[in-house]
Amino acid sequence: MENTGALQGIDVVWMYRIAEEETQTDAWGLAYTTENGYSKSKDSNSTQTKDGAVVTAGGGETTASAKSLYKIGDIAIDKMEDAFDNNKLFQIWRINTKEKGTLENAEKYKAKYFEGYLTSFEESDTAEDNVEYDLEWGINGTGKNGFATFNPETATNESYKFKDTIKVEETPEG
Repeated sequence: MENTGALQGIDVVWMYRIAEEETQTDAWGLAYTTENGYSKSKDSNSTQTKDGAVVTAGGGETTASAKSLYKIGDIAIDKMEDAFDNNKLFQIWRINTKEKGTLENAEKYKAKYFEGYLTSFEESDTAEDNVEYDLEWGINGTGKNGFATFNPETATNESYKFKDTIKVEETPEG
């Protein structure tokens, strides 16, 4: 039976890649992400008339954001800070892992794709909490809808992988 309930945040995965690396590496995720999102806004002007206000919408602006705890040994946040410092363009995917595509997209998932620059990079180191990063991207345009490949192996940079109960055989070097 098809699930028609509300989409949970845990089922939405955000993936990133520095655009100049698109021919060298797959997109990757941030470990220990606590929050992601995107926002669209527009300025507007209002002109009062005898019949009431007439609103004229201005140009739009889109931003994407992420909050993540620091994972010891993870280099993803270092790559992001370097890209911020050097004004590198990011590719960003918001992937809904509960909605698979059909036909030619049958092995992919519903996604929104963005390109933009990291415009805010903030680290918080409080005595009582974990180290947290708060990131924001200024997006070029409004994003594009489509379907993206989702590989759980590169999505989270998780701290460990599942292991079986049997003895692990050593792999010979060389």
